[in-house]
Amino acid sequence: MINSVNFNNLPIQDLVVSGLIIFIMSTIIANIYDPLLGITYAFGNIITLNFLSWLYKETWSDPSQ
Repeated sequence: MINSVNFNNLPIQDLVVSGLIIFIMSTIIANIYDPLLGITYAFGNIITLNFLSWLYKETWSDPSQ
């Protein structure tokens, strides 16, 4: 069977904080340097967070399975 993510225990506060950090930093980079660099930074962070999501897989999944 495929393990699915348990959304009941998903750390929403952590996701919101990391999303705000990505948004603020990409806005700062876009204003200082180049809008393309800001967009690249944001997408790079999102891809990296998705790639490394296996680190949090145990805390998101139901341990009783």
